[in-house]
Amino acid sequence: MQARDIAGGVHFYPPGRESAGNESGPVPAQLPADVRGFVNRIRDIEQMDGLLDYGAGRQGSAQVCVLTGTAGVGKTSLAVHWGHRVRTRFPDGQLYVNLRGYDPGEPITAGQALERFLTALGVIPAALPADLETRSALFRSLLAQRRVLVVLDNAATVKQVRPLLPGAGRCLVLVTSRSRLSGLVARDGAHRLTLELFDEPAAVELLYRTVDGYRSGDSEQDIAKLAQLCARLPLALRIAAERAAVRPYMPMGELIDNLRDESHLWSALSAEDDEEADAVRTVFAWSYRTLPREVARMFRLLGLHPSPEFSVHAAAATAAVPVPEASRLLDALVGAHLLDQIGHDRYQFHDLLRAYAIDQVRHEDTAEDRDAAIERVLAWYVHSIGSCLPELPIPLVEAIQDIEPDQPPTGVQPLAFTDPDSASAWFDVERANFVACVRLAVRTGNDQTAWQIPAFLRRLFPRINAFDDWFLVTELGLEAARRLNNIAAEALLLESLTMAYRQIHHLDKAEATGRAALELFRGIGDHRGEAFSLNLLALVNVRARRPHLAHTYLSEAEMLAKQHNYTDVIMVTMVNRPAIYLAAGQYQEAYDNATSTLDLVRESENPIIKNESSINLMRAARGLGRNDEAAHWAEAALSISPTKLGEGYVLVYYGDIQRDRGDLESALITYHRAAVINRQLGDRDREAEALDSTGTTYRLLDRWDEAASFHLEAIALYRSIDSRWGTAVALDHLAHVSVDQEKSNDATRYWNEALSLLDEFEHSAATTLRDSIRLSLGRLPWPNQES
Repeated sequence: MQARDIAGGVHFYPPGRESAGNESGPVPAQLPADVRGFVNRIRDIEQMDGLLDYGAGRQGSAQVCVLTGTAGVGKTSLAVHWGHRVRTRFPDGQLYVNLRGYDPGEPITAGQALERFLTALGVIPAALPADLETRSALFRSLLAQRRVLVVLDNAATVKQVRPLLPGAGRCLVLVTSRSRLSGLVARDGAHRLTLELFDEPAAVELLYRTVDGYRSGDSEQDIAKLAQLCARLPLALRIAAERAAVRPYMPMGELIDNLRDESHLWSALSAEDDEEADAVRTVFAWSYRTLPREVARMFRLLGLHPSPEFSVHAAAATAAVPVPEASRLLDALVGAHLLDQIGHDRYQFHDLLRAYAIDQVRHEDTAEDRDAAIERVLAWYVHSIGSCLPELPIPLVEAIQDIEPDQPPTGVQPLAFTDPDSASAWFDVERANFVACVRLAVRTGNDQTAWQIPAFLRRLFPRINAFDDWFLVTELGLEAARRLNNIAAEALLLESLTMAYRQIHHLDKAEATGRAALELFRGIGDHRGEAFSLNLLALVNVRARRPHLAHTYLSEAEMLAKQHNYTDVIMVTMVNRPAIYLAAGQYQEAYDNATSTLDLVRESENPIIKNESSINLMRAARGLGRNDEAAHWAEAALSISPTKLGEGYVLVYYGDIQRDRGDLESALITYHRAAVINRQLGDRDREAEALDSTGTTYRLLDRWDEAASFHLEAIALYRSIDSRWGTAVALDHLAHVSVDQEKSNDATRYWNEALSLLDEFEHSAATTLRDSIRLSLGRLPWPNQES
């Protein structure tokens, strides 16, 4: 809501204090589509309904139900069907994740599943806690007052599941697994429901329902034989029924004879004594062998795709066919129940069918054909990622070395992007596949692709602070670059890690990786890379409040850029210089430096350059007490900010300007907005700054309890990222509130702790703050205070 005028008190609730119910965030509805032609399971559904009724008036921990049974018995179908049947009982939403515990590829980890759940509940990916335990705690907190159905499909181990369980509340968790997951039953009080094979009447009913309208005249005896050959497994029954439906004029007896022959073949080839597994393989093979040659080829090659989920364009590249042809082939596979369509142009494999496809491609296609398919799909991802980069702003701290992948193989048509929105949307949808691509590249020895993808992604990850994926793919790429002895690639990826560590405020690690990148660039004579590494190291030290070292790095970068006439690098260093003065509290120097470059900035076409210059002028003018001018530059920065990161940064200081002008209620609103944006972006340093400034504003309103609460929250955030400067500043503010509340012992404790934290800082801002604290301690009216 936007309002011109605001009257009365403004109450600001910090992030994390949401109210319960739908007002606290989005209501997810993640269940897959209900199963067409669902039959039987009446007794199982009744038991699940009973569990729901049992938990309706029950307080305490969430209900957990484990659906277990053999592969293909219909666990997922039952969970999804029942979920749709009772979803009105869960008004706060339904969460679903396929944990892929039995997929031939990598399973989904608990941390990855929590990322999906938390973002569905309104947490921006960049704001996700880095460690699993904290993510799990946040998930429990968000669900504590909600009634949500959580479906954890295809879990392999208790370890996958336990971090995904809500704590206290009225949620219900459905877990499907081939394992009995006894630990969940013993320790977490889960109810286990074992799904049996369909009895013969249910199996026959499923077959009849599927072929209804396509065939007629089949005898009950033949239908029963078909059900028996399918081992009465729903997955096998549906595939067999689909084949019968598309051959309406072939006698059922002939279809049965074909399936029986296939069964004998599998019996001869299989060494396993597993009737159900053999039945599933038999039906898969029986259906697969009737596919047209080009459809069968598509099925096999898709088993080589990096993950079970893919787009029609990725499928086209894998099989080296045009997109319209790929769409036709995929439709045929969906019609044969060998593939599921999950979106407009997206598809996925059942884990058993993916395993079967992988088995077939290994037996029927040559190693050269398999390698070519993998090369094509990886090349498609590399070039598609590369084509979306020009649409996105380039971070100021980044080296702009071009990465030139090899020409894409014949049959590969990468995506083209014409605007930032479509590029960003594609990145969001495919992000999990980027990680899978890097893993596949490493597994298949394609180290060139393994480093190029994360090198490209260093331009994309900072936009949303996707730290889990950022660190994972960059470290895998770094290993690949080292195997190739590609020093330039290694340096680029170390630079990317430096950016990531700086973003999460791990500044010692950022310094180490930045220095390593710098030495590599120097070693290969890459002066542009060297200059940008020096610039990045300067910004790391700005955040660490080491202005002397930051000036040294930036001066080296500027000298190198001038020596080699790198005009873009010169511009970046000029824009970043005032930030160092600002970190030291040298506002006049920052202002003079920023104004001296204004003409050059105005000529620049880079919106980030213009935005950073406006931010520097805003902060410097405010530090000099020129609040009207500061407000002008703040509004200029907000009008051209190309990213949320820039907006969140500006708003913190815009709130300070409003506070200095006496507009305290407007300042509170601005801090609220700043805290929310920075929390969404995972920038805890600036979120803490917004919270601390909120506390200072409440103190000016004589609302001391609220002021103390916000200062304490800010201190906790600063400590979580080991920001000693931020902690010291917030402790000083909290001590002043304690004086207002006549809590002299508390004030003394806070000021003394702040002084101990300030020992490592030598710049003028630190000296000013130390002197102020000592003066405040000396003015305390109570005796026996330490000074």
